[in-house]
Amino acid sequence: MFLNKLLRKKIFKYFRNFIGYRPAHFLLDYEKKNISVSDAFFWRTDKSFKTFFKFTDILNLYFNDDSSEVEIFFYSKNAKLIKKLNIKNIELINQIQIDSFFLNGLEDYGTFFIYHKSKKNVGNSIRNSCYTGYSFQDNLPSFVHGNTLTSFQSFDGQTSQELIGGKSFFTKQKYYVQNNYKFPKTEILLMNPCNKKIKVEISGSIHYLDKGCSKLIEIFKNEIIAIKSKSYLLRPIVFNYKGVYLDVHHG
Repeated sequence: MFLNKLLRKKIFKYFRNFIGYRPAHFLLDYEKKNISVSDAFFWRTDKSFKTFFKFTDILNLYFNDDSSEVEIFFYSKNAKLIKKLNIKNIELINQIQIDSFFLNGLEDYGTFFIYHKSKKNVGNSIRNSCYTGYSFQDNLPSFVHGNTLTSFQSFDGQTSQELIGGKSFFTKQKYYVQNNYKFPKTEILLMNPCNKKIKVEISGSIHYLDKGCSKLIEIFKNEIIAIKSKSYLLRPIVFNYKGVYLDVHHG
């Protein structure tokens, strides 16, 4: 039991990843209490896109904390903070519309993170992996739930850590995407969850992603897509197009 606790500490997770022994996909101490863990969510306002984010008041629903709040941080595709949203008096179910007007005329793509806040000692940790919907040319949105846990913040906002994705030091990892590539057009959206720059290989093409940065890549009619990098979980969001219709899912 002591050895298991030791191996789950952050410093030992770095060491495990370095030698390739029981590698950790996430550099997170799962024994931490009173923290809010956030997935990396993608927003899109480019090419006539609108993004809808639906989230639940997790602290109220599961821990009867009716005074909880949320903070949402929005980043550009180059990992620059572009907006911060503080929402008090949240409902049990909430929705935010992210369009170019919301982002002061910006038509692009990027990421955002949500943290729940509380003054209570909940004695537990929570993860927000709620739903993001993408509307193309004002059609009904296609929803997908959270992708990969990437950062956390304490309930009181005093401590935080971003980019907790695990990274291999030697061996390239392969992530195979299940998808029907017979659609007229397919895009994948990637975000580097590691705290170091990574090299990404996709079907012979090479891409470089700085820490926290995201990239939209068009995929042609390959039967199998293999994403190679040193990230232990470089999980994409997939956008399939058929005319004005859209189907979005994660890998």
